[in-house]
Amino acid sequence: MMLESFYLMIGKITVYFFLIAAVTTIFIAIFVIHSFRTGSFPFPNVVLSGILVLEGSIKALFRLFKVDDSIVDDVVIRLRNKVSLKRFKGLPFEKKSIFLPQCLRSVNCPAKLSPEGIQCINCGRCKIGDAKKKLESSGYRVFVVPGSSFIKRMVEKYRPEAILGVGCISEVKDGMDLCHRFGVPAVAIPLDTDGCISTELDWDVFYNTTKADKIASES
Repeated sequence: MMLESFYLMIGKITVYFFLIAAVTTIFIAIFVIHSFRTGSFPFPNVVLSGILVLEGSIKALFRLFKVDDSIVDDVVIRLRNKVSLKRFKGLPFEKKSIFLPQCLRSVNCPAKLSPEGIQCINCGRCKIGDAKKKLESSGYRVFVVPGSSFIKRMVEKYRPEAILGVGCISEVKDGMDLCHRFGVPAVAIPLDTDGCISTELDWDVFYNTTKADKIASES
C-alpha cells in the first residue's frame, strides 16, 4: 500500500512538472514573438534563462505551428545584448576583442590565413581593413574569423574580458553561448545579409557599438 502511494505521488509530481513546463513553454513562446515584433525585452535575465532551459521545446512548438524558429535565436541574441552591452561599453578597449567574419571580405581578397586568423592587408577592396585600423588604433584586439573553432582558441589564448562578434544569426548565437560558458560578456551584431561571400553589415550600428570611429578621430 505504501509503495502504491509512493508511485501515485511520483506520477502526480511528473504530471504537474510536465504541465508547468508546457505552460511555461507556451508563455515564453508568446513572449518571444511579442519581443521580436515590438523590440521590447522586459526582465531580460529571467526571460533569457527560461528560453535557454526550454529552447528545444520552444522551437518544437514554433515548428508545430509553422512559425520560423530562427526567431528564438534572434530574441536570444537581443536579450544577451541587453544583458551584456553595459558591461561591454564600460570596459577599456584594450580588454575587449572583436571577431569579424571572413564572409565580409571581397571575393578578390588577397589576405592570407594564419594561426591568428585571416591577416587583412587593408587593400581597400572591402571595409574590413578600415574598420580593423580604427579598432586597433583604439586598443581593440581584432580577428577576422576563418571558422567557428577559431573563436574558442583565441578566447582561451588571450582571455578578453568582453567580446563583440559579427556574423549570421546562427553563428553569433553559438558564439554567444560559447562566451557564456567562458564567463565572458558578449555582444553580437548579426549581418544584414547571410551567405558565404560578400555579406553586408550595418557599419553605422557597428561603429556606434564599438565607438572606435570616435576615438580614432580624436586621437
